[in-house]
Amino acid sequence: MRRAWLLYVVHVAALGFGLAGILIAVPNPHLWADSEFGARTFRFGMDYGGATHIIFGALAMLAFGFATLGRRKTLIFFALAYPISLSAELIGTTTGLPFGDYAYTSGLGLKVLGHVPFTIPLSWFYLGFASYVLGTHLARRYLPRHASLGGVLAGVYLLVVWDLVLDPAMAHEALPVKFWQWSDTGPYFGMPLINFAGWALTGFIFIGAARLLWRASPGRDETPAGLPFMVYVANTVFAMALSLSVGLWQPVVISGVLGVVPAAAALRLSVAGRQKPATGTPMGQMVVKRGAELLLRRSGTASTDPQGWSPPAGPAILVCRHYHHLWDGCALISQIDRPLHIVVGLDWIEHRPLRVAMEAACRSAGWPIVLRSDALARQDARSAYTTDEVRPYLRRAVIDAQAILEQDGLIVFFAEAYPNIDPGYTPKHTHQDMLPFRQGFARIAALFESRTGKQLPIIPVGLEYMSNDPLAINIKFAEAAFASDFRSTAELVAAVEARVTQLSSVVEREPDGAQLQVGAR
Repeated sequence: MRRAWLLYVVHVAALGFGLAGILIAVPNPHLWADSEFGARTFRFGMDYGGATHIIFGALAMLAFGFATLGRRKTLIFFALAYPISLSAELIGTTTGLPFGDYAYTSGLGLKVLGHVPFTIPLSWFYLGFASYVLGTHLARRYLPRHASLGGVLAGVYLLVVWDLVLDPAMAHEALPVKFWQWSDTGPYFGMPLINFAGWALTGFIFIGAARLLWRASPGRDETPAGLPFMVYVANTVFAMALSLSVGLWQPVVISGVLGVVPAAAALRLSVAGRQKPATGTPMGQMVVKRGAELLLRRSGTASTDPQGWSPPAGPAILVCRHYHHLWDGCALISQIDRPLHIVVGLDWIEHRPLRVAMEAACRSAGWPIVLRSDALARQDARSAYTTDEVRPYLRRAVIDAQAILEQDGLIVFFAEAYPNIDPGYTPKHTHQDMLPFRQGFARIAALFESRTGKQLPIIPVGLEYMSNDPLAINIKFAEAAFASDFRSTAELVAAVEARVTQLSSVVEREPDGAQLQVGAR
Protein backbone atom coordinates (compact mmCIF):
# COMPACT_ATOMS: atom_id res chain seq x y z
CA MET A 1 0.00 0.00 0.00
CA ARG A 2 2.93 2.34 0.52
CA ARG A 3 3.61 2.39 -3.21
CA ALA A 4 -0.04 3.18 -3.90
CA TRP A 5 0.02 6.12 -1.53
CA LEU A 6 3.26 7.47 -3.04
CA LEU A 7 1.71 7.31 -6.50
CA TYR A 8 -1.37 9.05 -5.13
CA VAL A 9 0.79 11.91 -3.83
CA VAL A 10 2.28 12.34 -7.31
CA HIS A 11 -1.24 12.18 -8.76
CA VAL A 12 -2.42 14.99 -6.47
CA ALA A 13 0.69 17.05 -7.22
CA ALA A 14 -0.04 16.67 -10.95
CA LEU A 15 -3.67 17.69 -10.38
CA GLY A 16 -2.49 20.77 -8.53
CA PHE A 17 0.03 21.56 -11.27
CA GLY A 18 -2.65 21.25 -13.93
CA LEU A 19 -5.09 23.37 -11.97
CA ALA A 20 -2.51 26.10 -11.48
CA GLY A 21 -1.73 26.04 -15.19
CA ILE A 22 -5.38 26.32 -16.25
CA LEU A 23 -6.42 28.96 -13.71
CA ILE A 24 -3.21 30.97 -13.30
CA ALA A 25 -0.56 30.42 -15.98
CA VAL A 26 -2.76 30.47 -19.10
CA PRO A 27 -4.79 33.62 -18.18
CA ASN A 28 -1.65 35.46 -16.97
CA PRO A 29 1.21 34.94 -19.45
CA HIS A 30 3.07 37.94 -18.03
CA LEU A 31 3.81 35.90 -14.90
CA TRP A 32 6.08 33.48 -16.74
CA ALA A 33 6.89 35.08 -20.13
CA ASP A 34 10.16 36.66 -18.94
CA SER A 35 11.46 33.46 -17.30
CA GLU A 36 13.11 30.72 -19.33
CA PHE A 37 12.29 28.21 -16.60
CA GLY A 38 8.73 29.47 -16.48
CA ALA A 39 8.38 29.19 -20.25
CA ARG A 40 9.71 25.61 -20.22
CA THR A 41 7.39 24.71 -17.35
CA PHE A 42 4.45 26.20 -19.21
CA ARG A 43 5.25 24.28 -22.37
CA PHE A 44 5.61 21.06 -20.39
CA GLY A 45 2.27 21.67 -18.71
CA MET A 46 0.53 22.34 -22.01
CA ASP A 47 2.06 19.25 -23.64
CA TYR A 48 1.96 16.73 -20.78
CA GLY A 49 0.14 18.19 -17.77
CA GLY A 50 -3.30 16.91 -18.70
CA ALA A 51 -2.08 13.37 -19.29
CA THR A 52 0.26 13.18 -16.29
CA HIS A 53 -2.33 13.33 -13.53
CA ILE A 54 -4.46 10.69 -15.29
CA ILE A 55 -1.53 8.30 -15.69
CA PHE A 56 -0.53 8.59 -12.05
CA GLY A 57 -4.13 8.25 -10.90
CA ALA A 58 -4.39 4.98 -12.83
CA LEU A 59 -1.03 3.77 -11.45
CA ALA A 60 -2.14 4.58 -7.89
CA MET A 61 -5.34 2.56 -8.23
CA LEU A 62 -3.49 -0.30 -9.93
CA ALA A 63 -1.06 -0.42 -7.01
CA PHE A 64 -3.98 -0.26 -4.59
CA GLY A 65 -5.69 -3.17 -6.32
CA PHE A 66 -2.52 -5.28 -6.40
CA ALA A 67 -1.99 -4.72 -2.66
CA THR A 68 -5.59 -5.44 -1.61
CA LEU A 69 -7.61 -7.45 -4.13
CA GLY A 70 -4.65 -9.10 -5.84
CA ARG A 71 -3.35 -8.97 -9.39
CA ARG A 72 -6.03 -11.17 -10.93
CA LYS A 73 -9.05 -9.11 -9.91
CA THR A 74 -7.31 -5.80 -10.50
CA LEU A 75 -6.16 -6.74 -13.99
CA ILE A 76 -9.62 -8.10 -14.82
CA PHE A 77 -11.12 -4.73 -13.88
CA PHE A 78 -8.51 -2.85 -15.91
CA ALA A 79 -8.79 -5.20 -18.89
CA LEU A 80 -12.53 -4.52 -19.02
CA ALA A 81 -12.60 -0.83 -18.11
CA TYR A 82 -10.04 0.29 -20.69
CA PRO A 83 -11.38 -1.30 -23.90
CA ILE A 84 -15.05 -0.88 -23.00
CA SER A 85 -14.69 2.82 -22.15
CA LEU A 86 -12.41 3.38 -25.16
CA SER A 87 -15.00 1.76 -27.42
CA ALA A 88 -17.76 3.91 -25.94
CA GLU A 89 -15.66 7.05 -26.46
CA LEU A 90 -14.76 6.12 -30.04
CA ILE A 91 -18.40 5.48 -30.85
CA GLY A 92 -19.36 8.69 -29.07
CA THR A 93 -16.88 10.90 -30.91
CA THR A 94 -17.89 9.50 -34.31
CA THR A 95 -21.65 8.99 -33.96
CA GLY A 96 -22.77 11.18 -31.04
CA LEU A 97 -23.94 8.17 -29.05
CA PRO A 98 -24.08 7.42 -26.17
CA PHE A 99 -22.80 10.78 -24.84
CA GLY A 100 -23.85 13.38 -27.39
CA ASP A 101 -21.92 15.28 -30.06
CA TYR A 102 -18.45 16.22 -28.83
CA ALA A 103 -14.77 16.05 -29.83
CA TYR A 104 -11.47 15.99 -27.95
CA THR A 105 -8.85 18.69 -28.42
CA SER A 106 -5.12 18.19 -27.84
CA GLY A 107 -3.53 18.16 -24.41
CA LEU A 108 -4.51 14.75 -23.03
CA GLY A 109 -1.99 12.66 -24.96
CA LEU A 110 -1.88 10.79 -28.23
CA LYS A 111 -5.26 9.97 -29.72
CA VAL A 112 -6.43 6.47 -30.53
CA LEU A 113 -7.62 6.37 -34.18
CA GLY A 114 -7.34 10.17 -34.17
CA HIS A 115 -10.36 10.62 -31.89
CA VAL A 116 -9.84 9.67 -28.23
CA PRO A 117 -6.71 10.40 -26.13
CA PHE A 118 -5.23 7.17 -24.75
CA THR A 119 -5.50 8.61 -21.24
CA ILE A 120 -9.29 8.94 -21.27
CA PRO A 121 -9.93 5.19 -20.71
CA LEU A 122 -7.34 5.36 -17.91
CA SER A 123 -9.49 7.96 -16.15
CA TRP A 124 -12.54 5.73 -16.60
CA PHE A 125 -10.56 2.92 -14.99
CA TYR A 126 -9.25 4.65 -11.91
CA LEU A 127 -12.37 6.71 -11.14
CA GLY A 128 -14.56 3.69 -11.88
CA PHE A 129 -12.42 1.48 -9.66
CA ALA A 130 -12.42 3.99 -6.79
CA SER A 131 -16.17 4.52 -7.14
CA TYR A 132 -16.88 0.78 -7.14
CA VAL A 133 -14.81 0.17 -4.00
CA LEU A 134 -16.70 2.93 -2.21
CA GLY A 135 -19.99 1.64 -3.58
CA THR A 136 -19.40 -1.87 -2.22
CA HIS A 137 -19.12 -0.50 1.32
CA LEU A 138 -22.38 1.41 0.94
CA ALA A 139 -24.19 -1.60 -0.53
CA ARG A 140 -22.87 -3.97 2.12
CA ARG A 141 -24.35 -1.73 4.81
CA TYR A 142 -27.59 -0.54 3.25
CA LEU A 143 -28.45 -3.35 0.79
CA PRO A 144 -27.04 -6.49 2.46
CA ARG A 145 -29.38 -8.86 0.62
CA HIS A 146 -28.49 -7.35 -2.77
CA ALA A 147 -24.90 -6.34 -2.06
CA SER A 148 -23.51 -7.54 -5.41
CA LEU A 149 -25.84 -5.57 -7.67
CA GLY A 150 -26.03 -2.76 -5.11
CA GLY A 151 -22.25 -2.35 -5.14
CA VAL A 152 -22.20 -2.08 -8.93
CA LEU A 153 -25.06 0.44 -9.00
CA ALA A 154 -23.58 2.52 -6.17
CA GLY A 155 -20.23 2.59 -7.97
CA VAL A 156 -21.88 3.72 -11.21
CA TYR A 157 -23.81 6.38 -9.27
CA LEU A 158 -20.65 7.86 -7.73
CA LEU A 159 -18.91 7.82 -11.10
CA VAL A 160 -21.75 9.76 -12.74
CA VAL A 161 -21.95 12.26 -9.87
CA TRP A 162 -18.28 13.08 -10.40
CA ASP A 163 -19.06 13.98 -14.01
CA LEU A 164 -21.92 16.22 -12.85
CA VAL A 165 -19.33 18.73 -11.69
CA LEU A 166 -16.56 18.01 -14.23
CA ASP A 167 -18.27 18.30 -17.62
CA PRO A 168 -20.11 21.62 -17.08
CA ALA A 169 -16.83 23.31 -16.20
CA MET A 170 -14.75 21.67 -18.93
CA ALA A 171 -17.29 22.68 -21.58
CA HIS A 172 -17.80 26.23 -20.29
CA GLU A 173 -16.86 28.98 -22.70
CA ALA A 174 -15.07 30.93 -19.95
CA LEU A 175 -12.56 28.17 -19.22
CA PRO A 176 -9.22 29.24 -20.71
CA VAL A 177 -8.19 25.69 -21.70
CA LYS A 178 -10.61 23.15 -23.16
CA PHE A 179 -9.74 19.47 -23.47
CA TRP A 180 -12.98 18.62 -25.26
CA GLN A 181 -15.67 20.65 -26.97
CA TRP A 182 -19.40 20.09 -27.31
CA SER A 183 -21.61 20.68 -30.30
CA ASP A 184 -24.67 19.64 -28.33
CA THR A 185 -26.21 21.64 -25.50
CA GLY A 186 -28.71 20.71 -22.86
CA PRO A 187 -30.60 21.70 -19.71
CA TYR A 188 -27.91 20.77 -17.17
CA PHE A 189 -25.74 23.92 -17.22
CA GLY A 190 -25.40 23.57 -20.95
CA MET A 191 -24.80 19.81 -20.90
CA PRO A 192 -27.06 17.32 -22.73
CA LEU A 193 -28.68 14.79 -20.41
CA ILE A 194 -27.76 11.96 -22.74
CA ASN A 195 -24.15 12.50 -21.67
CA PHE A 196 -24.90 11.30 -18.14
CA ALA A 197 -26.99 8.41 -19.40
CA GLY A 198 -23.98 7.39 -21.49
CA TRP A 199 -21.73 7.61 -18.45
CA ALA A 200 -24.10 5.42 -16.46
CA LEU A 201 -24.40 2.84 -19.24
CA THR A 202 -20.64 2.64 -19.88
CA GLY A 203 -19.81 2.42 -16.18
CA PHE A 204 -22.45 -0.23 -15.57
CA ILE A 205 -21.14 -2.41 -18.40
CA PHE A 206 -17.49 -2.55 -17.33
CA ILE A 207 -18.06 -2.53 -13.56
CA GLY A 208 -20.80 -5.16 -13.84
CA ALA A 209 -18.71 -7.34 -16.14
CA ALA A 210 -15.75 -7.16 -13.74
CA ARG A 211 -17.98 -8.15 -10.83
CA LEU A 212 -19.29 -11.16 -12.77
CA LEU A 213 -15.78 -12.36 -13.60
CA TRP A 214 -14.65 -11.86 -10.01
CA ARG A 215 -17.44 -14.29 -9.00
CA ALA A 216 -17.76 -12.61 -5.58
CA SER A 217 -18.03 -9.12 -4.16
CA PRO A 218 -14.81 -7.86 -2.57
CA GLY A 219 -14.64 -8.30 1.19
CA ARG A 220 -14.53 -5.40 3.58
CA ASP A 221 -10.94 -6.13 4.56
CA GLU A 222 -9.90 -6.65 0.91
CA THR A 223 -10.95 -3.13 -0.01
CA PRO A 224 -10.06 -0.48 2.58
CA ALA A 225 -11.73 2.70 1.41
CA GLY A 226 -9.03 5.20 2.41
CA LEU A 227 -7.15 5.53 -0.88
CA PRO A 228 -10.23 5.21 -3.15
CA PHE A 229 -11.92 7.93 -1.08
CA MET A 230 -8.92 10.24 -1.40
CA VAL A 231 -8.70 9.61 -5.15
CA TYR A 232 -12.41 10.35 -5.54
CA VAL A 233 -12.25 13.51 -3.43
CA ALA A 234 -9.07 14.81 -5.09
CA ASN A 235 -10.60 14.54 -8.54
CA THR A 236 -13.92 15.99 -7.35
CA VAL A 237 -12.14 18.97 -5.76
CA PHE A 238 -10.23 19.48 -9.02
CA ALA A 239 -13.53 19.62 -10.91
CA MET A 240 -15.09 21.82 -8.23
CA ALA A 241 -12.27 24.35 -8.58
CA LEU A 242 -12.78 24.49 -12.33
CA SER A 243 -16.53 24.99 -11.89
CA LEU A 244 -16.04 27.80 -9.39
CA SER A 245 -13.51 29.45 -11.69
CA VAL A 246 -16.21 29.89 -14.36
CA GLY A 247 -18.91 30.93 -11.89
CA LEU A 248 -20.74 27.59 -11.58
CA TRP A 249 -21.37 27.05 -7.89
CA GLN A 250 -24.47 24.86 -8.28
CA PRO A 251 -22.61 21.77 -9.62
CA VAL A 252 -20.19 22.16 -6.72
CA VAL A 253 -23.02 21.89 -4.22
CA ILE A 254 -24.62 19.02 -6.13
CA SER A 255 -21.42 16.97 -6.30
CA GLY A 256 -20.61 17.72 -2.67
CA VAL A 257 -23.99 16.58 -1.38
CA LEU A 258 -24.60 13.71 -3.81
CA GLY A 259 -21.01 12.53 -4.20
CA VAL A 260 -18.59 13.50 -1.45
CA VAL A 261 -21.06 12.88 1.38
CA PRO A 262 -21.86 9.28 0.32
CA ALA A 263 -18.16 8.66 -0.35
CA ALA A 264 -17.35 9.85 3.16
CA ALA A 265 -20.05 7.54 4.52
CA ALA A 266 -18.39 4.64 2.66
CA LEU A 267 -15.06 5.57 4.24
CA ARG A 268 -16.62 5.63 7.70
CA LEU A 269 -18.23 2.23 7.14
CA SER A 270 -14.92 0.82 5.93
CA VAL A 271 -13.03 2.04 8.99
CA ALA A 272 -15.76 0.92 11.39
CA GLY A 273 -16.04 -2.48 9.74
CA ARG A 274 -12.35 -3.34 9.76
CA GLN A 275 -12.40 -5.28 13.00
CA LYS A 276 -9.33 -6.62 14.66
CA PRO A 277 -9.03 -10.42 14.57
CA ALA A 278 -11.62 -11.90 16.94
CA THR A 279 -9.47 -13.97 19.31
CA GLY A 280 -11.93 -13.66 22.18
CA THR A 281 -11.84 -12.19 25.67
CA PRO A 282 -11.13 -13.98 28.97
CA MET A 283 -14.62 -13.07 30.18
CA GLY A 284 -16.27 -14.42 27.04
CA GLN A 285 -14.29 -17.66 27.20
CA MET A 286 -15.11 -18.12 30.90
CA VAL A 287 -18.82 -17.63 30.22
CA VAL A 288 -18.68 -20.21 27.42
CA LYS A 289 -16.90 -22.76 29.61
CA ARG A 290 -19.25 -22.35 32.57
CA GLY A 291 -22.27 -22.47 30.28
CA ALA A 292 -21.05 -25.65 28.56
CA GLU A 293 -20.40 -27.35 31.89
CA LEU A 294 -23.84 -26.38 33.21
CA LEU A 295 -25.66 -27.59 30.09
CA LEU A 296 -23.80 -30.88 30.03
CA ARG A 297 -24.25 -31.51 33.76
CA ARG A 298 -28.03 -31.30 33.38
CA SER A 299 -28.12 -33.85 30.55
CA GLY A 300 -25.24 -36.25 31.06
CA THR A 301 -21.49 -36.54 31.50
CA ALA A 302 -18.32 -36.24 29.45
CA SER A 303 -14.94 -37.84 30.00
CA THR A 304 -11.56 -38.03 28.31
CA ASP A 305 -9.83 -41.28 27.41
CA PRO A 306 -6.90 -41.37 29.89
CA GLN A 307 -4.75 -43.35 27.46
CA GLY A 308 -5.22 -40.92 24.60
CA TRP A 309 -3.01 -38.10 23.43
CA SER A 310 -4.02 -34.75 24.96
CA PRO A 311 -3.48 -31.35 23.34
CA PRO A 312 -0.01 -29.96 24.02
CA ALA A 313 0.97 -26.45 24.96
CA GLY A 314 1.18 -24.11 22.02
CA PRO A 315 -0.97 -23.79 18.90
CA ALA A 316 -2.85 -26.78 17.53
CA ILE A 317 -5.84 -27.72 15.42
CA LEU A 318 -8.34 -30.30 16.71
CA VAL A 319 -10.29 -32.08 13.97
CA CYS A 320 -13.38 -33.67 15.46
CA ARG A 321 -16.29 -35.96 14.60
CA HIS A 322 -19.56 -34.03 14.44
CA TYR A 323 -22.43 -36.04 15.91
CA HIS A 324 -24.57 -33.61 17.93
CA HIS A 325 -25.03 -29.93 17.15
CA LEU A 326 -24.73 -28.93 20.84
CA TRP A 327 -23.19 -31.70 22.95
CA ASP A 328 -20.02 -32.12 20.86
CA GLY A 329 -18.86 -28.61 21.68
CA CYS A 330 -20.01 -28.76 25.29
CA ALA A 331 -18.06 -31.98 25.87
CA LEU A 332 -14.85 -30.62 24.38
CA ILE A 333 -15.09 -27.31 26.22
CA SER A 334 -15.79 -28.97 29.58
CA GLN A 335 -12.98 -31.55 29.30
CA ILE A 336 -10.13 -29.47 27.89
CA ASP A 337 -8.57 -27.02 30.32
CA ARG A 338 -7.41 -24.57 27.68
CA PRO A 339 -9.79 -22.17 25.90
CA LEU A 340 -11.16 -23.60 22.66
CA HIS A 341 -11.94 -21.64 19.52
CA ILE A 342 -14.60 -23.58 17.61
CA VAL A 343 -15.13 -22.78 13.94
CA VAL A 344 -18.89 -22.35 13.84
CA GLY A 345 -21.38 -22.02 10.98
CA LEU A 346 -24.22 -19.57 11.53
CA ASP A 347 -26.10 -19.93 8.26
CA TRP A 348 -28.94 -21.70 10.13
CA ILE A 349 -30.00 -18.39 11.71
CA GLU A 350 -33.22 -17.05 10.16
CA HIS A 351 -33.67 -13.66 11.83
CA ARG A 352 -31.34 -10.67 11.88
CA PRO A 353 -31.58 -9.90 15.66
CA LEU A 354 -30.40 -13.43 16.45
CA ARG A 355 -27.66 -13.06 13.85
CA VAL A 356 -26.37 -9.92 15.57
CA ALA A 357 -26.50 -11.53 19.02
CA MET A 358 -24.78 -14.75 17.91
CA GLU A 359 -22.03 -12.93 16.07
CA ALA A 360 -21.35 -10.79 19.14
CA ALA A 361 -21.19 -13.93 21.31
CA CYS A 362 -18.81 -15.65 18.86
CA ARG A 363 -16.53 -12.63 18.77
CA SER A 364 -16.46 -12.55 22.55
CA ALA A 365 -15.54 -16.23 22.71
CA GLY A 366 -13.09 -15.97 19.81
CA TRP A 367 -14.97 -18.43 17.58
CA PRO A 368 -14.34 -17.94 13.83
CA ILE A 369 -17.58 -17.75 11.84
CA VAL A 370 -18.12 -19.44 8.48
CA LEU A 371 -21.14 -19.87 6.22
CA ARG A 372 -21.87 -23.09 4.33
CA SER A 373 -22.55 -22.21 0.72
CA ASP A 374 -24.35 -25.49 0.06
CA ALA A 375 -26.71 -24.87 2.99
CA LEU A 376 -27.56 -21.38 1.74
CA ALA A 377 -28.07 -22.64 -1.82
CA ARG A 378 -30.83 -25.09 -0.84
CA GLN A 379 -34.23 -24.19 -2.29
CA ASP A 380 -35.92 -24.33 1.12
CA ALA A 381 -33.15 -22.42 2.92
CA ARG A 382 -34.34 -19.63 5.20
CA SER A 383 -31.39 -17.67 6.48
CA ALA A 384 -30.44 -14.20 7.68
CA TYR A 385 -27.37 -14.57 5.47
CA THR A 386 -26.94 -14.61 1.69
CA THR A 387 -24.63 -16.55 -0.60
CA ASP A 388 -22.77 -13.30 -1.39
CA GLU A 389 -21.58 -13.25 2.22
CA VAL A 390 -19.90 -16.69 2.11
CA ARG A 391 -16.54 -15.50 0.83
CA PRO A 392 -16.25 -12.38 3.05
CA TYR A 393 -17.00 -14.48 6.15
CA LEU A 394 -14.50 -17.09 5.03
CA ARG A 395 -11.81 -14.45 4.62
CA ARG A 396 -12.58 -13.09 8.09
CA ALA A 397 -12.47 -16.60 9.56
CA VAL A 398 -9.04 -17.18 8.02
CA ILE A 399 -7.76 -13.92 9.54
CA ASP A 400 -9.22 -14.82 12.95
CA ALA A 401 -7.83 -18.37 12.81
CA GLN A 402 -4.31 -17.19 11.99
CA ALA A 403 -4.41 -14.69 14.85
CA ILE A 404 -5.62 -17.38 17.27
CA LEU A 405 -2.87 -19.80 16.27
CA GLU A 406 -0.23 -17.08 16.49
CA GLN A 407 -1.35 -16.58 20.10
CA ASP A 408 -0.86 -20.32 20.80
CA GLY A 409 -4.58 -21.05 20.68
CA LEU A 410 -6.51 -24.27 20.05
CA ILE A 411 -8.93 -24.28 17.11
CA VAL A 412 -11.62 -26.94 16.71
CA PHE A 413 -12.83 -27.95 13.24
CA PHE A 414 -15.90 -30.14 12.74
CA ALA A 415 -14.63 -31.09 9.30
CA GLU A 416 -17.85 -32.86 8.22
CA ALA A 417 -19.61 -29.46 8.40
CA TYR A 418 -22.91 -31.09 9.49
CA PRO A 419 -23.84 -33.09 12.61
CA ASN A 420 -25.97 -36.24 12.71
CA ILE A 421 -28.44 -34.67 15.12
CA ASP A 422 -29.58 -31.11 14.42
CA PRO A 423 -32.94 -29.34 14.89
CA GLY A 424 -32.40 -27.74 11.50
CA TYR A 425 -31.11 -29.18 8.26
CA THR A 426 -28.54 -31.99 8.09
CA PRO A 427 -27.79 -34.28 5.12
CA LYS A 428 -27.15 -37.20 7.49
CA HIS A 429 -29.90 -39.75 8.03
CA THR A 430 -28.59 -42.28 10.56
CA HIS A 431 -26.38 -42.36 13.63
CA GLN A 432 -23.53 -43.98 11.71
CA ASP A 433 -23.42 -41.52 8.81
CA MET A 434 -20.16 -39.65 8.36
CA LEU A 435 -19.56 -37.08 5.64
CA PRO A 436 -16.27 -36.63 3.77
CA PHE A 437 -14.01 -34.21 5.60
CA ARG A 438 -13.60 -30.77 4.10
CA GLN A 439 -10.11 -29.37 3.61
CA GLY A 440 -10.43 -26.10 5.51
CA PHE A 441 -8.39 -27.23 8.51
CA ALA A 442 -5.52 -28.41 6.29
CA ARG A 443 -5.46 -25.11 4.40
CA ILE A 444 -5.43 -23.13 7.64
CA ALA A 445 -2.53 -25.26 8.89
CA ALA A 446 -0.59 -24.81 5.64
CA LEU A 447 -1.09 -21.04 5.75
CA PHE A 448 0.09 -20.88 9.36
CA GLU A 449 3.20 -22.93 8.62
CA SER A 450 4.07 -20.84 5.57
CA ARG A 451 3.64 -17.62 7.58
CA THR A 452 5.59 -18.69 10.66
CA GLY A 453 7.90 -21.48 9.52
CA LYS A 454 6.65 -23.61 12.46
CA GLN A 455 5.01 -27.01 12.38
CA LEU A 456 1.40 -27.09 13.55
CA PRO A 457 -0.03 -30.22 15.25
CA ILE A 458 -3.31 -31.42 13.74
CA ILE A 459 -4.97 -33.66 16.33
CA PRO A 460 -7.69 -36.17 15.30
CA VAL A 461 -10.46 -36.25 17.92
CA GLY A 462 -13.00 -39.05 18.20
CA LEU A 463 -16.27 -38.96 20.11
CA GLU A 464 -17.82 -42.08 21.66
CA TYR A 465 -21.49 -41.49 22.48
CA MET A 466 -23.76 -43.37 24.84
CA SER A 467 -26.82 -41.89 23.22
CA ASN A 468 -29.65 -42.82 25.61
CA ASP A 469 -30.52 -40.99 28.82
CA PRO A 470 -28.35 -40.14 30.70
CA LEU A 471 -26.03 -38.92 27.97
CA ALA A 472 -22.40 -40.03 28.21
CA ILE A 473 -19.62 -38.85 25.92
CA ASN A 474 -16.03 -40.10 25.84
CA ILE A 475 -13.43 -38.01 24.01
CA LYS A 476 -10.49 -39.78 22.37
CA PHE A 477 -7.38 -38.11 21.01
CA ALA A 478 -5.00 -39.58 18.46
CA GLU A 479 -1.37 -38.77 17.79
CA ALA A 480 -0.91 -35.45 16.05
CA ALA A 481 -0.43 -35.29 12.31
CA PHE A 482 1.75 -32.72 10.59
CA ALA A 483 1.28 -31.37 7.08
CA SER A 484 4.95 -31.95 6.27
CA ASP A 485 4.47 -35.72 6.74
CA PHE A 486 2.13 -35.93 3.75
CA ARG A 487 2.63 -35.43 0.05
CA SER A 488 -0.58 -33.49 -0.52
CA THR A 489 -3.46 -31.78 1.25
CA ALA A 490 -5.83 -34.53 0.10
CA GLU A 491 -3.59 -37.20 1.64
CA LEU A 492 -3.43 -35.33 4.95
CA VAL A 493 -7.22 -34.89 5.06
CA ALA A 494 -7.80 -38.56 4.26
CA ALA A 495 -5.43 -39.69 7.01
CA VAL A 496 -7.04 -37.46 9.63
CA GLU A 497 -10.53 -38.53 8.53
CA ALA A 498 -9.61 -42.21 8.83
CA ARG A 499 -8.23 -41.72 12.33
CA VAL A 500 -11.25 -39.73 13.54
CA THR A 501 -13.58 -42.37 12.09
CA GLN A 502 -11.68 -45.13 13.85
CA LEU A 503 -11.98 -43.35 17.21
CA SER A 504 -15.70 -42.52 16.93
CA SER A 505 -18.75 -44.60 17.71
CA VAL A 506 -22.36 -44.33 18.89
CA VAL A 507 -23.57 -46.82 21.50
CA GLU A 508 -27.25 -47.14 22.42
CA ARG A 509 -28.34 -48.82 25.67
CA GLU A 510 -31.13 -51.36 25.41
CA PRO A 511 -33.80 -51.47 28.15
CA ASP A 512 -32.19 -54.42 29.97
CA GLY A 513 -28.93 -52.54 30.31
CA ALA A 514 -27.13 -54.29 27.46
CA GLN A 515 -25.31 -52.14 24.95
CA LEU A 516 -25.95 -52.16 21.21
CA GLN A 517 -23.18 -50.53 19.20
CA VAL A 518 -24.73 -48.96 16.11
CA GLY A 519 -22.21 -46.43 14.95
CA ALA A 520 -18.75 -47.90 15.41
CA ARG A 521 -16.51 -47.29 12.43
